[in-house]
This record gives sequence, structure tokens and C-alpha cells, in this order.
Amino acid sequence: MKIQWPSLAQTKKYRKTIMACAILVLALLALKIAWLDQVIGQNEIIEAKIKQQEELVHKYEQKLKQSGEIRQNLEKQEQELKEMQKRLFRGTDPYQLAASLGDLLSSKGGDGQKLDIKTYQVLASKEYGLYSEVHLRFNLMTNVDGLYYFLDRVRNSEFAILVQEINIQKIQRNRGPDLVVNVILAALMEKGEKT
Repeated sequence: MKIQWPSLAQTKKYRKTIMACAILVLALLALKIAWLDQVIGQNEIIEAKIKQQEELVHKYEQKLKQSGEIRQNLEKQEQELKEMQKRLFRGTDPYQLAASLGDLLSSKGGDGQKLDIKTYQVLASKEYGLYSEVHLRFNLMTNVDGLYYFLDRVRNSEFAILVQEINIQKIQRNRGPDLVVNVILAALMEKGEKT
């Protein structure tokens, strides 16, 4: 099949139609450039904003997940704090604490021969927000059983008590306690209201 091109005479005859078609094609091209490219540009801007919003939503989801973990951690710490507060000595005077601990840790009432607290002394106290840490020195005469009894009472005490330092000396005696013990305890006490 052979394509026949119109002759020059035929072209002149349809010149207005060809010009109108050319103008129409140029108008469509101008319309595409002016309007369609603008729409495509706006579409790209909208897609970029959508992507940015999706990233922002993803960050907020991560923050919400972190806040849930932080909330659980805070609830756990609150429970631990409540448990610790139960173990605080309820009083405002370190000497009252020392006397109470002396009574609690001594073996009065049947086992007096095992443990004899000679003296106790308040050494220092440190303030920590709602509570104070009080350091106490106890000097006692005892034997091995009495020392075990004393340390067991410290460990099982309802108060928050920690043995900071312990010095033990053995002395030669035929009867009675043969150990001289110097022990420093750290105990937690509620910080009292000063009136």
C-alpha cells in the first residue's frame, strides 16, 4: 500500500482547515503546559505533604508506645516506692529511731545473755527529699549466737536497715560474751515536719 501525499493545490484548498488544526494542536499543547503541569505540580506537593504527615503519624505512634512503656515503668516505681515507704521508720527524731532499733535488735526477754547492747550513738543523717538516711553505731557484747541473732534481726526487720560497717573483736573470757562488736547501721526514716 502506497501513501499518497496531497498535492500543493489540495493543500492550498484545505489551508484554513490545516491551520485550524495546527492552532487547535498548539492550544491543546499550551493547555497541557499551563494547566496540566500545574495540576501535576500540585499533585506532587500534595503527595509530599501526605508523606510528611505519614512520617509525623509514625513518630507520634512511636511516642505513644514510649509513653506506654514510661507509664508502666512509673507505675512499677510507684509500687516500689510504696513498699519502701512501708519500711520507713515513722518518727522525726534520729535518737528515737536509735532507741527503737536498740529495743528491736536486743535480745531482752529470755536471751539476754546472748546479746548486750552497751551503747548506741547517732552518727549522721542525710536528707533525701521525703526521707532521711540515719547512720547509727551500736556497741555490743555477745557471742557467736548473739551476733547471728542480731544480724538476723537486722535482715528481717520491718524497717529499711543496712549494715554499713561491722568490726568484731574476740576477747578471752571463761564465761559470758566473748565478742565485742561495733556495728554501723544505716536506716531510713520519714522526714518529719518541723514545727
